[in-house]
Amino acid sequence: MSQQLDQKHQEYQKLLKEQQDQNQKQIEQINNKLQSKEKEYLNLIEKFDQNTQQIINLKKLNEEDKLKTIKTLEDQKNKEIVEINKKINQKESELQTIQRQLDIINQEKLQKEKQFKLELEKIQQYPKTLQFSNTNKGANCQISEGGKVVECSGGGWYYCLCEQAIPKTGKIVFAFQMISGQHFNIGIGFRDIIQKNNYQNAGVGYGSYLIQNNGYTYSHHNKDVNNKQLSFTYKTNDVIIMEVSIEHKYIKWTRQNNPLATVQLEIDTSISQELYPCVYILQSKVKILDNIPN
Repeated sequence: MSQQLDQKHQEYQKLLKEQQDQNQKQIEQINNKLQSKEKEYLNLIEKFDQNTQQIINLKKLNEEDKLKTIKTLEDQKNKEIVEINKKINQKESELQTIQRQLDIINQEKLQKEKQFKLELEKIQQYPKTLQFSNTNKGANCQISEGGKVVECSGGGWYYCLCEQAIPKTGKIVFAFQMISGQHFNIGIGFRDIIQKNNYQNAGVGYGSYLIQNNGYTYSHHNKDVNNKQLSFTYKTNDVIIMEVSIEHKYIKWTRQNNPLATVQLEIDTSISQELYPCVYILQSKVKILDNIPN
């Protein structure tokens, strides 16, 4: 679980870093422009000071010429003052624009952090509430330990679905441990289709996406991966972690402590029915884990 959370956190941090780098680049470009404007402003001030000094020097000239020249310089000075004020106002406007951009960046950052926390909480809480159903199961399946354990005895393979449907948005993670037996299928399924088939049979048209302990995969809609040995194998005491995203149309299985032991199948999301975590077992026992192991 921590590896998956770390991976999601790393993805989020990478996305946030890229956004921050892009925003920093934009801010630097704006600052460079402002520095150029400020240099122009300083040049105008210097020119203004020079003109002022010229006015002082001209006091020694002929009075008529002096007044005429002073008038010309004062007009020029007033014009430059207007230009300086205009540039100051422009600079203040650009600074306000930068501040608004920074406010938007901070708001987006806070929103993404909030969304990440909500997704993280949903991932963490889902397995804690997950329980096997006392009604949506085959006749030979018994539920115990507050809905956390199912055992199917007697002859025949049977499904047992969980009570909680998989959310339509986001990603959820849950884990099953093989407690006893030798005949396991684990994954997800469409409750109504499985009920219609009396909680038996797997494969195309039977409403489930499963991996069997012998490495075979079963798909409700894709004959190319159905009943094919495409998965890793697993056995009693193994813990299998499942990751599901209806938005991105996949289910992925991973064997605990072996990240290389993984397989992923596409799921059909065009069906209006909800999907549920489930097992399809024969003379075996499976447990839902409250916490996702590392």
